[in-house]
Amino acid sequence: MFLAFRDHMRRELFIGAILAIMLAYIFLIGVPVIRLETEEKTIRMKAEDVPAENPRYGTAKILLPAIEEDGNGTMAWLKVEVNQGEGRILLEIDKISFLDNTQDSIRLGKLVAEGLVNLDTGNYDIIYSVDADVSKIEGPSAGPAIAIATAIALQNKTINDSVVISGYLREDGTIEKVSGLLVKAEAAKTNGVKLFLVPSGQSIQIKTSTEKTCDSEGLTTFCETKKTREKVSIQDEVGIDIVEVKTVSEALKYFIVD
Repeated sequence: MFLAFRDHMRRELFIGAILAIMLAYIFLIGVPVIRLETEEKTIRMKAEDVPAENPRYGTAKILLPAIEEDGNGTMAWLKVEVNQGEGRILLEIDKISFLDNTQDSIRLGKLVAEGLVNLDTGNYDIIYSVDADVSKIEGPSAGPAIAIATAIALQNKTINDSVVISGYLREDGTIEKVSGLLVKAEAAKTNGVKLFLVPSGQSIQIKTSTEKTCDSEGLTTFCETKKTREKVSIQDEVGIDIVEVKTVSEALKYFIVD
């Protein structure tokens, strides 16, 4: 009876050890593997870590209109490099931090670009690097620009860097409305941009102004603040050419230099 009990305990301990090993594998190894698969093999890396023997296929550099955390408009340079490789998306993000929705825009932009040029990127590595003077850029409005720059790099063509675009990219390549176009247009004009592509119906924006008036009665001063809202044309307000676009394929023709 004692031997049977001892054998039973050994089996219990053995099963317990196996379960412990399986749990350790799931938490220490399995989770990162799942994360990499769901992120479509996205790897954060330095550009110098790209194997030197991988031939470069094409490059494109495009300005991204964006909004900083304080609400001001800003511009960032996005560079796209296409090398022969393993179908990976490689990110170099030394100077700014991307939020998750911006990383999602990169994956979606790559997918839409593949459809635009009818090319399977399974044999290429696409490297995205961003250069900006701010610590963080928020929002998914870079999607169309990412798709366009990727498509041009995949075709090894020359990009017109005096044109910018902002909008919310859908999987079918359509471009939907986004916010903050006035401040983005102002930042684009400051950076020498000539043409700003916006989603259909957004060349006219609502501008909010604050006016403060004060009256004095003796030693007392009474002040009143009023906020006004008016419709303005981005082109007239900022002094930059505006064109509305509905799809990425429609916008692409403004960026390709013949």
